[in-house]
Amino acid sequence: MGQESMDNIKKTDLYDKRTIWVILLACLSIAIAMLLTGSLSYNITKKAVIEKLKTKDLFFIVQSAASKIDGRIARAKETSLIMARDPFLMEWVSGGERDLHAQKLAVEKLNKIATEYDYSNTFLASTSTYNYWTESEVVGKLSEANPQDGWFFHTIQSKTPIAVVIEYNKERKNTFVFVDALMGDPEKPLGVTGVGLDLKDISDEFSSYKSGQIGTIWLVDQSGKIHLAADLEDRGKLLGDLLPSDICKMVLSRDSQSQGIDGPKVLEYKNVDGELIDLVHQSLQSTDWELVIQVPRKETIGFLTSIMTNTILSALLALVLVTLVFYLISTRIANPLKRAIQLSDELERKVNERTQELKEQNIKIIDSIDYAKKVQETIIASDQEMREAFKDCFVLWQPRDIVGGDFYWLRTINHKVILAVADCTGHGVPGALMTMAAAPILNHIVQEGFNTSPGEIIKELNLRMKSAMNKQASRITDDGLDIGICVIEQNRLVFAGAKIDLYHKNQERILRIKGERQSVGYLTSDDKRFQDTTIELGKDDFFYITTDGFLDQNGGPKNHSLGRGRFISLIEESSNLNCQEQSSFFNQALIQYRQEEPQRDDITVIGFRVR
Repeated sequence: MGQESMDNIKKTDLYDKRTIWVILLACLSIAIAMLLTGSLSYNITKKAVIEKLKTKDLFFIVQSAASKIDGRIARAKETSLIMARDPFLMEWVSGGERDLHAQKLAVEKLNKIATEYDYSNTFLASTSTYNYWTESEVVGKLSEANPQDGWFFHTIQSKTPIAVVIEYNKERKNTFVFVDALMGDPEKPLGVTGVGLDLKDISDEFSSYKSGQIGTIWLVDQSGKIHLAADLEDRGKLLGDLLPSDICKMVLSRDSQSQGIDGPKVLEYKNVDGELIDLVHQSLQSTDWELVIQVPRKETIGFLTSIMTNTILSALLALVLVTLVFYLISTRIANPLKRAIQLSDELERKVNERTQELKEQNIKIIDSIDYAKKVQETIIASDQEMREAFKDCFVLWQPRDIVGGDFYWLRTINHKVILAVADCTGHGVPGALMTMAAAPILNHIVQEGFNTSPGEIIKELNLRMKSAMNKQASRITDDGLDIGICVIEQNRLVFAGAKIDLYHKNQERILRIKGERQSVGYLTSDDKRFQDTTIELGKDDFFYITTDGFLDQNGGPKNHSLGRGRFISLIEESSNLNCQEQSSFFNQALIQYRQEEPQRDDITVIGFRVR
């Protein structure tokens, strides 16, 4: 077999492999399209189901239950007012209930009302004799000394013509509603009469309003106490024990500006298990109670799981069929072997040419960036300048790329040392360009006399940066920088910052002097002021200032940010080291924490001790 035949066989094998890859790629594209379509359909259906639940289903359930309760209580109110205004009962009570014949008729009337209207009981209590009558007999006399009779004296003193009280009886395991009506003039009532109704039938009906097996429904008063519930164990509990505090507060609060009764309101929250819960509540018309219904979201959209399963099975079947069709077309209908090989060779040649071009371009770009780094280093304080300005100091400056958006700046004017540490928008070349724009502006501000108050320097920098970045009125950018500035003169240090803090290590503790929470430039207002903080210098005081690149570097066992707490711990651990050792300590701590994670941002850490 000749060399040419061997080459053709190799090319044929190569073609077969490429054909398989083409088929796989096509099938993968179709699969992704089907998954996207199915996911979109699922989300649209899910959104529609949730929207229907919140705007229709939950509204219907809560309004149906509320109207049932309101109807019962409204009829009880009407009955109680009729009894309170009954001329016969008023005359009998005003006569001291001494007429035995009238007494018999009055008891019969109370019994008739309780029987015909299906009330648990009817009652009448006199303010002159303190007798307490029910539908069958006189029960006894009311006394202010008896706490259980407090309701009577409270009702008399309230002078409210009619009141509704709900009460859960643990012994009878049932909830009762008592409607109290004042007889005669509310200012000087003859007594209190009314009815008591058993809400057991409503409580039983609550189970029919439940959605699914773990949905629930409650009737609560303004204190949050649950009086009616589909689950018997919930009765007598507080709503705050079953719901998050913020949700409970929204349920129990009413808009003081609203007129009439609030309509249904829908809320949603996550329970302790992380499940999403839909909740609707409705104020009753007859009382100040609140009807609350909640349904787990997974119950209302549970049927979508079967739809999703069927969709996946259909997609897999369609994918198999499409794969088969592609294979038949590629192997039996179209067999462009020669064309494919020629095209492959041509593409390979062009790729090699393009790769060489990109390599050359990359070398030029790297050379340009290396030169840009040398230019950027001209605005950064030299080691000699730092040593002359401070008694002791170290600098950890590590751009994420060759150049970066962090820079530190130092000037000595009129026996004042001014140190600035800044973090400009962006990384690499864009960030470096921002530093080249910010540093000259900072130079001009200090030279023009803004060299006493770091807060004034930052404020002026904010104005000039915004002016420089937004020269066209129609184009507003969010470019800017975070910065911290220290002005040191004699025995004091004045600090101000824009999203950069200063850490002060004295002989007792480590203090964090916070900068403002707004940056320079961006959308910060022109009249924004940056607060100065003055520190009287003590012996061996040491100061640290860092950009967020060090604090935000992720790593550790849980891949979290290094954070401010660990940074303060590093200061505490390295406080007894000299500056050169501290620089190595911080750098090594960063490497150990970062492990295999790449550097996320430009990093700058400066520590210094004032002369």
